[in-house]
Amino acid sequence: MAVDSYIKHMFGPGADNFVQSKVLLVGAGGIGCELLKNLIMMNIGEIHVLDLDTIDLSNLNRQFLFRHKDIKESKSKTAIKAVEFFNYTSKLVSYHGSVLDKTMFPLSFFQQFSVIYNALDNLEARFYVNRICLYLSIPLYESGTTGLKGQVQPIYPYISECFHCVPKETPKTFPVCTIRSTPSKPVHCITWAKDFLFSQLFGEGSPEDVPTPDASEFTSKGEAEASANEINELSDLRKLVDFSKAGDHDFAVEVFNKIFITDIERLLKIEDLWRSREKPSVSKLGDYEQYLASSEDATKNRIYEPDASEQSNVESIIKTYVVSCLRLADRLRSGEKLEFDKDDVDTLRFVMATSNIRSLIFHIPIKSEFDVKQIAGNIIPAVATMNAIMAGFSALSSVNYYLEKTNEERAAKSKMLFDSSATDKVVNSSKLAKPNPSCSACSIVKGTVELNLKELKLSDLRDSLIEKYKYDDEVEIMTLDARLLYDFDLEENLEKPLSDFLEDGTILLISDSDERLDMIELYIIDNFASSGIDLPNLTIPPKRVIEDDGEEGNLDEDELIEDGLLVEDRKDEKSNDGNQNVSSVIILEDDNIGEEPAAKRQKIN
Repeated sequence: MAVDSYIKHMFGPGADNFVQSKVLLVGAGGIGCELLKNLIMMNIGEIHVLDLDTIDLSNLNRQFLFRHKDIKESKSKTAIKAVEFFNYTSKLVSYHGSVLDKTMFPLSFFQQFSVIYNALDNLEARFYVNRICLYLSIPLYESGTTGLKGQVQPIYPYISECFHCVPKETPKTFPVCTIRSTPSKPVHCITWAKDFLFSQLFGEGSPEDVPTPDASEFTSKGEAEASANEINELSDLRKLVDFSKAGDHDFAVEVFNKIFITDIERLLKIEDLWRSREKPSVSKLGDYEQYLASSEDATKNRIYEPDASEQSNVESIIKTYVVSCLRLADRLRSGEKLEFDKDDVDTLRFVMATSNIRSLIFHIPIKSEFDVKQIAGNIIPAVATMNAIMAGFSALSSVNYYLEKTNEERAAKSKMLFDSSATDKVVNSSKLAKPNPSCSACSIVKGTVELNLKELKLSDLRDSLIEKYKYDDEVEIMTLDARLLYDFDLEENLEKPLSDFLEDGTILLISDSDERLDMIELYIIDNFASSGIDLPNLTIPPKRVIEDDGEEGNLDEDELIEDGLLVEDRKDEKSNDGNQNVSSVIILEDDNIGEEPAAKRQKIN
């Protein structure tokens, strides 16, 4: 039996909708490879695959469409080429580029698709695709995994909860003072070695371009001055790379003495830092001078020792440091532009060795090459099985789209799926939640408008807005990133062309100065052939009133703490009025606590 015969046998007459559909798959990585295979086997008529990335060695253990020969090739193009031997009838199209590129992928690009599947690994792109789907009312099937955790969320615009509706946990960052002066964890030392030491010693740019952190980022004046001296001295060492043609073992020794001896001695003089902390100690490095001296003969051929990846003792760590330092200096002198790559042996081992030396000095456990690669490469352990499970559920969830007639019917039959902490099942499911009335994306009325940005002035747009939407007096016009273009106190922009402020794909937020009507959101399409301003027909609701007992949708902090949940205030994305929202993000303190789906979703990016 042909594939279409199986589909018809399983789903009946509605199977014709599969072959007539045109869908977009955003992401061709771990989930994307599995999902592409699933969509082909569903006999989807036309599948477009979009991905920015190229294939790395570390992808091969779970992205089954790629082979070693494909490293550095485009993921989207390689994925489509890899499935050519499948017995399929789907039309396949690939795009190598960023979904955020509005020039390459304008709003009109997305309009051609009936469904969009997300298989992305970063929040910015996921938020953006979610917003695009809201503008075009296109169903979105959002999926993601983190190790053995995963989720699938069908999103039917304005009917079910969108990706913005629940706050997402942002990536963790560390204070400058902790990284530069008082590390206490391996990740602090690895971040220092990668983002500070490697980038300043071997990264792109002139030594004079090295930025000096603001004094406010440190806990004391002495700490700030010590950091500034470190950067100036490191800049001088960087210059030696260009002139050191021979005897460059001395260069590696100079760098070592500067960052691990001189700088540590400077920190020890800042007594306030060590009143409540254990002081760093160079004695942890043992006879480091002897180890450096003995490494000269061993590094003439720039060959790593067989056990370099294990970092079994101080001597081995120091020899790995010297070899990686000299190999990188050679590459820099040859004209190569260096940047950290977790799959580049030299850059990885330099970061591994220098972070481990620093860890020893600060009484922190050292890490193997495998551990450092995961941390420095920001790798979240990926499990091929969980990718396959969630990709399967994403495809299966979308069956409701093809078999039902309306988004309301589709949403009623769809479920959100997420990993289970129970030992007898892999996933849990829940009905789709309704949209969050305070969501910064789907709670705002949206529309699109085509404008000739060069011919029209800001005053033309202001006047049209007031006339079309019956504002009593004035409006405020700002961009989605909170850049104010016009209000009654800012009139100097009125006679300037819109092209001074806007471009194709700009999103505008329009507010009623009288606060009678709610905010609206307009997606700007630059069309030189457009004449006049034809604003969309929108029904703008009255301004929402915030009750005295708290904002809409807020959770009671005391109740959450009593229930074993910690509520942490975090700066969220820009609110409708351009200010930073401070939202309550739920973080589970105990994995055994019973979790509602909303709380569960906040754990997974």
